[in-house]
Amino acid sequence: MNTPRRYSYGVPSRCWCGKGVVIFYSRTYENPYRRFYRCEIGSHRKKETHVFKWVDEALVDEIQKVEAKQGRITEAIEDLKMSMKKTVEEEVRK
Repeated sequence: MNTPRRYSYGVPSRCWCGKGVVIFYSRTYENPYRRFYRCEIGSHRKKETHVFKWVDEALVDEIQKVEAKQGRITEAIEDLKMSMKKTVEEEVRK
């Protein structure tokens, strides 16, 4: 049964079947030498839906994840700075 592939965000490490993910190189005319992640089983059972993801797309996902985390950390630092400033001002008034 051929079902649509599940989307995995970021760099995949395991397939839904529990097997590890390996990097392969495409040998197609459309994507020559383009690297992709593939489940070890999925490389032999092409009709089944196992992990498949282009390496470049996975790395873009990872960069976006890091950028989002950086944004949250920056926001937390700003909140902490404001809180500390407020605390210092209150202490100075005493």
